[in-house]
Amino acid sequence: MTSWIKIDERYRNAFAFNICLLICFINSCFRLKLGLKVLEQIENSKLRLLINRICQALNNGDDKNIFSKEEEEKLTVSLNLEKSDLFILLQSLVSIYSQAAFHMVKSNDIENSMKEFFSLNDDKIEILTHAWITHCDTITDAFKKKSIFPCQIKDVSWTVDVQTSSTALAKDATPIAKIQLITNKQDTSKITVEMNKSQLLNLHKNLNDIHLKLESLRKKDQTLQ
Repeated sequence: MTSWIKIDERYRNAFAFNICLLICFINSCFRLKLGLKVLEQIENSKLRLLINRICQALNNGDDKNIFSKEEEEKLTVSLNLEKSDLFILLQSLVSIYSQAAFHMVKSNDIENSMKEFFSLNDDKIEILTHAWITHCDTITDAFKKKSIFPCQIKDVSWTVDVQTSSTALAKDATPIAKIQLITNKQDTSKITVEMNKSQLLNLHKNLNDIHLKLESLRKKDQTLQ
């Protein structure tokens, strides 16, 4: 048994945004952990120059094509890194400052946040912090004009399938929810997720928590304005 239900426009947009935020958060945490390990290997003098170049690009709202292929080749030699390690390092540094801009982290708060959540030496944290203090205003202004999420959800649809092990016993029925996310990326335009009742309830709880945090940030932003 399959039942299609059209979601109200207001709830569909909120649901889509919350799902996208949750997916990005999970993926970013894993990549960031790998990137911080690479960051620890970089000499401080070279790290300062690298971060300064990245921040200058972010000042202009460019978080995609910061370095040319030729420049990336030179960086692998200069930093003594494999291409894969350089990629994750650059991605992590961009993510750190993009997230700081998105959450409007104050310059005097970012050092404490990094010490709490990042497993880095103090000298590395000092370099990261100094760059944010220098560039925070211009980066934040640039990112206010654009979305930091390259993969955005355009539409959401869902079905509920009832699976049974026996056609005679209704108690054997197991409802399975299928959620399909339509994104703006051509290579992965449709993402389908299947969930049972307990998984769906857990998702609902997580989305509600995210919604409350977003409301808190919105009110905080209004207060600052």
